[in-house]
Amino acid sequence: MHSASPAPQFDPTPARHKFGFFLAAPVTAVLLILVLSAVLIANYQSRHQGRIFTGVMVGDVDVSQMDRVTAEEAVAEAVAYTYAETITLTDPTSGRQWQLTPADVGLAVDVPATVEAAYQTGRSGGPLQRVRDMFNGWYYGRTLAPVIVLDEGKLNEKLAEIAAEVNQPAINAAVEVEGDTAVYTPGQSGRALSVADARARLLPVLTSLQPAQIELLVNQTAPAIYDDAPGAERIQRIIDGGPITFYLPEPLDSEDLAPVALPPEQLRQWLRVEVMEQADGSLAHNVFLDENAARQWLAQYAEQIYREPVNARFYFDDATQELVLVSPHINGRELDVEATLQQLKSQVETPNRSVPFIVNDIVPTVNANATAAELGITELISEATTWFYGSSDARKRNISRSAANFYGIVIAPGEEFSYNKYLGTISEDDGYEEGLIIVGGQTIKGIGGGVCQVSTTVFQTVFWAGFPVTERWEHGYMLGYYNDGEGPGMDATVYSPIVDFKFINNTPYHLLIENYYNEEEESITFKFYSTSLGRTVEKEGPVFEDIVPAPGREEDVWTLDEEMEPGTVRQIDWATEGARVTVGRTVFNADGEVILQEDFVSNYIPWPNGYMYGPGVDAPDYSIPLED
Repeated sequence: MHSASPAPQFDPTPARHKFGFFLAAPVTAVLLILVLSAVLIANYQSRHQGRIFTGVMVGDVDVSQMDRVTAEEAVAEAVAYTYAETITLTDPTSGRQWQLTPADVGLAVDVPATVEAAYQTGRSGGPLQRVRDMFNGWYYGRTLAPVIVLDEGKLNEKLAEIAAEVNQPAINAAVEVEGDTAVYTPGQSGRALSVADARARLLPVLTSLQPAQIELLVNQTAPAIYDDAPGAERIQRIIDGGPITFYLPEPLDSEDLAPVALPPEQLRQWLRVEVMEQADGSLAHNVFLDENAARQWLAQYAEQIYREPVNARFYFDDATQELVLVSPHINGRELDVEATLQQLKSQVETPNRSVPFIVNDIVPTVNANATAAELGITELISEATTWFYGSSDARKRNISRSAANFYGIVIAPGEEFSYNKYLGTISEDDGYEEGLIIVGGQTIKGIGGGVCQVSTTVFQTVFWAGFPVTERWEHGYMLGYYNDGEGPGMDATVYSPIVDFKFINNTPYHLLIENYYNEEEESITFKFYSTSLGRTVEKEGPVFEDIVPAPGREEDVWTLDEEMEPGTVRQIDWATEGARVTVGRTVFNADGEVILQEDFVSNYIPWPNGYMYGPGVDAPDYSIPLED
């Protein structure tokens, strides 16, 4: 239910008096503050001459106010213990183990480089960057990761040493690949360490600085094979076939994944040979691909191939209590690694070197065939309306355009709604027009003015629905557009992708969002449909604190607009007071128990009148009649 105290009324009528001048005192104060700040910064830098700034740490080592030599000693002492952890490599057949430390394989901390990075914190970048880094280090602290260096030559040497101890050449019947040729050699079984596999498994754990157990991949070559020329022929066919090209049978667009070539060199690395007993008891080589290696290679393209499904959009027919389709769903897509691997295996020995990526469709729950009963969308649970009296035609069209992005969307149970996700990009190509927008505490010309009217209406609908709000930002100052209806403290500004409005559908039912733009009444209404849980909402406030009077005429802001008609003036902002405004919300469940209680606090700054004027105006000039 709605419970609110009357909102204060504001008179936006601009002051229309004679010529005034800005006061010199604020300018003098600003200059004094700048000079004082410069003195403080210079003093802070002087106290850290040749030393690392306060608050800087390397890992767990506090190097604040240390010179380079002292800091290097501290860091070197700390990392000595960190690099004592061991990695155990195990030969699964013999059980033999090799204990390695990071230092054994060439992993080390570059102490001078690490300390230099700490020393340069607050000394590199532009002046503002240096001041920001000094302040952040002093106030919040700054932790740097040590600079780690890997000597790949030493790593390769260590793996080569282990390989020399593991490897046993096969001297009985064997099928091997030498370059681009398959060689059959009678002999006894042999063993060969896969150095590439050992390296691939070792690298990720090295930089984690944690103990680990790694089982080496040792390929076996079976003995006592009398003749296996067919096996050699199979390998030769695979090698001679050239690269294998993987492709998407139905690319979605020109930006979709292009065909990917698997080079013969990579394919040769995947070839494996094992000894199998034949029906007559004899042994023969079975030539196959290392499926784990192939599977891992294919999996790297899964993210590029994946497409998130797009829900269908609906509106709720109040008469039939059914959903009416607005736009159909779009299936998502994901790579079927196992099916693609099987396709590769079936083609690898054939002349056909083009292998399709096998993909599976992802059909969203909210699809075109979903019903109101299935989704739990059965009734209106909340609605809110805001008005935009006096808006320019461009602002009205922007409101209508942005609202269209939200019509018919469905939010799943537990899903977090993001306004910016559905808003998309804002440009003239997207149908938006140039108007007045608020950026960085200024009212300026820009594309998309009016988008916040929609986000404010969404916020108010969420407020009365009782959904938890996870992100909401107020405007910099109180705007007349949003004071009608719910009053101050009930607005929500957005600026994609930095400033967003978010809430969570914390019910077991889907939530349908509809909106209706009324040009005649100059209003926008949002409606939420779902299944009511019997929640009620009480509003407290708005409560005004720390009120600052609206700026006087001497602080009015006049901005030249070369595109305006010469000699014309238009008012774009109206002076308003600043205040800390608090609106409380209490949400009750069907049993009258409090399930959510929170305050929405808005800090509005006082705002002066703002005027735009065309060429030929000697601003400020209050004698010129204002344009509408």
